[in-house]
This record gives sequence, structure tokens and C-alpha cells, in this order.
Amino acid sequence: MFTTRPTREQVLELASELAQRFAARAAQHDAAGSFPHENYADLRASGYPLLSVPAAFGGWGASLYEAVLAQEQLAMGDGSTALAIGMHVQTVGAAAEGRPWANEMFPRLCAEIVSRRALVNSCATEPELGSPSHGGAPKTTARLEGDEWVIHGHKTFASLAPELDYFIITAAFTAEDGTLQAGRFLVARQAAVRIVPTWNALGMRSTGSHDLYLEGARAPREALLSATPIGPADPSKPNVNAWFVLIVSAVYLGVAAAAQQVALRYAHERTPTALGKPIAALESIQRRLGEGELALKTARAMLYHTAMRWDSEPEARSTMADSLIACKLAVTNAAIQVVNHAMRAVGGVSMTSSLPLERYYRDVQAGLFHPPSDENGLLMLGKLALAQAR
Repeated sequence: MFTTRPTREQVLELASELAQRFAARAAQHDAAGSFPHENYADLRASGYPLLSVPAAFGGWGASLYEAVLAQEQLAMGDGSTALAIGMHVQTVGAAAEGRPWANEMFPRLCAEIVSRRALVNSCATEPELGSPSHGGAPKTTARLEGDEWVIHGHKTFASLAPELDYFIITAAFTAEDGTLQAGRFLVARQAAVRIVPTWNALGMRSTGSHDLYLEGARAPREALLSATPIGPADPSKPNVNAWFVLIVSAVYLGVAAAAQQVALRYAHERTPTALGKPIAALESIQRRLGEGELALKTARAMLYHTAMRWDSEPEARSTMADSLIACKLAVTNAAIQVVNHAMRAVGGVSMTSSLPLERYYRDVQAGLFHPPSDENGLLMLGKLALAQAR
């Protein structure tokens, strides 16, 4: 744990050290579909949950670019852990940047993170609603009873659920003026939040993205962080969370980078008797790994540029939706390409558990399903381009 705010180099060195520890445990947890609680003990002890907490509140005050670098490094050790802790990082980072929360709840949460390494994630997805990015009203409801909100509902894909201290719950409620609003409520773990271990997925098997049931969960009046009228979204103004899409992209880029490293090492070590030299000497292998290198470097350049631009040009953020969407689509698809090239270079052994490539292959597929998906993202990009061409 750092006694003063760490430098970027120190954060990246820490992320690398943590990644090495996580890598040693990743295969076991992936095979069992178990949650790596020991990884979060390491993360909390290291202070990593403070990454995106503003320095003014006692955190490390990482910029989006610095958080992207750290998350990519962490994902090279274990994609599941990097993705899950990334939900905490992006939730805090986005709130720190926009400060949309009412009732001084953000400083209070930051104090909890600094003092006891509390973890938080936003849980909005529901079985009927799907991703809230698609629009629609949540079926989860909140009702004010005295000085407390009483919340009922069912949430899915609640990553990091086994370790979360706080859940940001999206719920519908009736405002004082009679309008139906979608509110975001900060709910403590002990407030009758029931976690049902439903997560059993093809990839990212250790994220603990379980279901939540709120059965009369209670939160104080001031737990209402923000509210917006429920209604159709404006398609010409897509709401894209830069911290979410770039942190998620960084995780899949890190998994792809790990796959490329495995393939490069294997090419130097694999010496078939018929060849009499490492397969790294073959032009076919060099070309295949070159394809992966090109996809990796192109995606990394796009991701870094987009994150740095977000940090350095705050006045341009309102016009960056197309850049953010394009970056998410490009990076997650490039990650799949990199892993595919790595497996083709390695050959049939890449399908076995003797190498982590089969796990990387499964993990990167999940990148396609974080919003915006390819289908929705391309649609939004087309609409934005057409609107700008008028």
C-alpha cells in the first residue's frame, strides 16, 4: 500500500505484480467457475480500489488514460478479475468526473473506499429489460416510506457481486410531481440484497456476475443519487459512458496481449523433430504473428488516443460519442482477431488446457456483448454520420 499518491509508473508496476499473482490462480478458477476471493484480498491490501478515487478525497486520482493502462496490465494476468474490478474503477471514475450524485453521497462513498477499501458497481440490467442502454423502464421499483426507500426487483449480470459492499440500483419510482422517474440508488450490501450464484458462462467465468434480488431492500432517503424521467432516448444523442467503454476495451486488449505473448514464446520454444529448429523461423508463423501484432498495435493506438483525448479535451467530450463507440467496437473485435491468430500460429495444442490460449479465446468473446454491441454500435455510428452530413 502506498503512503502517498503513487505515480503512473508505480501504479503500472503494481498492476503487473498483481497480474502475475492472478495468472497463477486463473486456470483453476476458470475450470471451476469459482470466484477468486484471494485476488480481491490482494487488490484491497494493495490499495487498488483507490485508483479512480479523486486525490482530493484521498484516492490515487487516476485519469481515464492511466486507468486504461492499469486495467490492460491487470487483464494480462486474469481477464475475469480485471473485468470485475474494472466495474468498480469505471463506476467511481465516471462519478468523479461528472459528479452527478446528490446529497454528498459521492464524498461519503469515497471515504468508505479509502478507509476500508469498499467496492461498488452499478447494477441496472434486468431479465425483461436487458441492457438499459436499449431504453425502457426498469421493473425494479422504489417507494419512499418515511425516511427510507424500499426497493423490490431483480438484477442480472451484477459483476463482482460476491465482494461488493455497495450496489447502485436503477429503479422506477413516482416523483412528487407525479411523473415516473428512473432513479439510481446507493444500496448497502446488508440492506436485504440477496445474491443468487447464477453465473456459469463460456468465458469470463470468474467475474461473479450473479443475479441480485432486492426483496424490500432499504436505503436512506439520501441514497437517491440521481433521477431522470422515463421515456424514449434521443437517438441523435447517444449516452455513451467513456469510462465504461474504454475500461472494458482495455480489459479485452490485455487478454489479447497475453495471448500474443504466449504465442511468441511458444514459437521460440517449439522445435519439431522434422524441422530441427523453432517454428519461429518459419515465414508462415512469422506472418501469422505479424497479423496479430498489427491488430494489437492498431487497437492499442486507438484506445490510448481516445482515452488521452478524453482527458485532455474536456470541452470536446460532448461530441466524442462516435469516437467512443468506434473505439469499443474496434478494440473488442481486434482482441478476438489477435487471439485467433495466436491460436493458428500455435496449432492444435492451443485447444488444450496445457496453454491458456483456449481460456483467452473464450474470454475475449465476451467483449462483443458489452454495450454498445456491434449491431447497435454500427447503427449509432451510421446515424451520427448521417446527421453530421446534413
